Order: sequence, then structure tokens, then C-alpha cells
Amino acid sequence: MSLKFIVEDIHQDIDFLVEEKNKTGERKTFITGPFMMAGDPNGNGRSYNIDEMIGEVARYEKEMIHTRRAIGEMNHPQSTEINPINACHLVVELKRNGNYFIGKSQVLSTPMGKLLENFIQDNIKMGISTRGLGTINETSGVKNVSNFRLICLDVVHQPSVQNAMLESVMESREWAIKDDGTIVECTIDAYKTLEKNLKTLPNKNRDEYLKEQLLSFINAIKKGIN
Repeated sequence: MSLKFIVEDIHQDIDFLVEEKNKTGERKTFITGPFMMAGDPNGNGRSYNIDEMIGEVARYEKEMIHTRRAIGEMNHPQSTEINPINACHLVVELKRNGNYFIGKSQVLSTPMGKLLENFIQDNIKMGISTRGLGTINETSGVKNVSNFRLICLDVVHQPSVQNAMLESVMESREWAIKDDGTIVECTIDAYKTLEKNLKTLPNKNRDEYLKEQLLSFINAIKKGIN
């Protein structure tokens, strides 16, 4: 199954919390608020199945949050990989509240985390935006997202503008998820070759030709995700 790169914000404000110094003298800063949305169409005209999202959030909690691996970056990179160098926060909680999933993240002591903390202190408006993969099918003007796979939650500035630009850059690329959960990029040549060959159908033995092209396409995709 080929998946598209999807970035999403829900146009909701996030709050900042500062925990007072504890016995060790450490002070921790957190960001909290609606991190994700499902059910009703969002501001970008997309609708995420609530039951699918509940299952995906449960997977993310188990595999990423509970193991303290749920880091997010400052701004969305053009990649499905998370770069720890740019990490600025760590998601510590993600709970459902109706159609929203309320998150809480600890601001890290990394260079990007310190930058985020300075933005907070200077009252700079920031937002949370998801980075993930999924399939999109449009019905009656609503883009229904299924098979969603959450990669991470990033901190962004002017998320709607950045998301539109990033998706425009990534729109021609396809990904797949292997059985072990690894995300791999499908070979684009396979799609281009199939599209090119289907434009020049022969007058004779069309069924055999189509069968041959589809088999070649499937084999190319299998090689790309193995």
C-alpha cells in the first residue's frame, strides 16, 4: 500500500506551563493543548476516522511516548525521518477528549528546545502540527484520510502556510510501511514507467499487455519496499 506524506494542524492555541523548581533545582517547561483532531472535517478540509485515530494514538503511546522516544522537531523537515539534532520537545501525554487528542510535551534542554523556550518567554505564537503518512480519498468535497501513521508532532510557526508549501514539495513521493514498522520510500520510477506504458496501448493483445505492465509494476514496488 502506497501512502502520501501528510502534515496537519488543527488551528488551536497551545498553552505553556512552567513547573517550579523541585528539590534538585531543575525547572521544566511544558506545552499543552489540542495536538490532534479526528471525526469532523478540520480546517484543511480533511476528516480522520475517529476509531482509526484512537488505535493509532494507542500505538504511538505504546511505542513512542511510554519509551520516551516521542520527540518532535522545530518546524517540519522534508523527510519522514526524525532528526534528534532538531528536537525541541518530548511528548509525555496524549489523551482523547471528544474529537480532540490533548497533548502535553516537555520542552527539551537541546539547542532547539532552548530556542522554543525563548520564544515562549517572548510570547511568540507557535503551534503543534502532525507529520504522518496516509491515504486520501475525496468524497463530496471532504478529503477522508485512512491508514494514518503518525510519525511525530512538530512545533511550527504559521503552520497552515508551512504545511501547504511542504505538501506541495512532497506530493510526487510515495511511502510504504513494512511489517516491522519501518517506513520506506517507494520507487517513483515504477509509477512513471507504468503511466508511460499505459499511454501507448497496442492495438492487439491489449489484455496481455496490460497484465504484463501491472505485473512489472507490482514487482518494482515489492523491490522498493523490501
